[in-house]
Amino acid sequence: MNKRVLPLTLFALLACSCADTNRLYRPDEYLSGTFVEHVYNTWESGTKEGHENIEYKVTLENNEKGYFNGSGVYAKPTDCYGYGQAKQWHPDWFKNSQGGNLYWGHRDGVSDILAGPIGKYVDNSSLHDLVYSQNKRLDQVDEGFSRGVLSKLYNGQIKCNGWSYLAMALTSYEGFGTMFPRELKTAEYFATSLLVATDYEETKTEGGHTFTVGRVVSVNVEFTFYKYATRGGLVGYQVNLPDVKLSCNAGAAYTSLVGFRFEDAKIDPRSIVGFSVDWTIENEYEGISGDFSAEGYHDGLAVYEVFLPDSTWF
Repeated sequence: MNKRVLPLTLFALLACSCADTNRLYRPDEYLSGTFVEHVYNTWESGTKEGHENIEYKVTLENNEKGYFNGSGVYAKPTDCYGYGQAKQWHPDWFKNSQGGNLYWGHRDGVSDILAGPIGKYVDNSSLHDLVYSQNKRLDQVDEGFSRGVLSKLYNGQIKCNGWSYLAMALTSYEGFGTMFPRELKTAEYFATSLLVATDYEETKTEGGHTFTVGRVVSVNVEFTFYKYATRGGLVGYQVNLPDVKLSCNAGAAYTSLVGFRFEDAKIDPRSIVGFSVDWTIENEYEGISGDFSAEGYHDGLAVYEVFLPDSTWF
């Protein structure tokens, strides 16, 4: 077994095998240096204070009345893929205008995006009634979702497709918080496309061939939603998801749809104006941490897309 820090070019292949994304930020942002230098830990516009002012907190389990977690099968890293549980428990979410299926990604024989030059906008409207992420992307709601570094979370890309860090927000244990361009009116559920990225490479040699060994990582993920308090400032409504199973080091195609219904979390989505995410690792090799200030190897939570499907906004 060989252990080493990945060079940037190899990590780009392992963490992202990412197209139409933000048209308004520099394509070289967050694309220099080492793995840990690509971390996104920005807390915008009072979200950090709101995170310390929690109005309500709930923990959901992985079941039909709790949170959904990718395929629902986690025997090997490539099992941690797609939206199997959500589709099984809530099949109507994944129907197109003709009553057919909306697809997730390459295992369905389709891609989440159309091929185009890396870092350049491509019109994906032809995929709208075919691919789940293109049908549910938030930048169709308001042009404000197309602005800024985090516009890459709202453009319909659920994996890298060669775009490396341009397609994801790689965050350490510190997490990040962001404000929406509008105030939420209605939404049935919240979902996001996730995997665990890493600068630790485990290899194995068999029959004269050396290959990377992926693993299934269990993480505890915490989403906090923000509303304005009557006394001013933001207050948080926090949803904890323990033991979320995610693929790590198996390739960037293996992202999982993770999320929950607001009804099951007993949160009224009305008047939500932003959200944050932070997390911890539950099971990982010794010496690998999501604390990017620590020495040694690191894991980061790679957030590719954020959905509030079929939502309405003020």
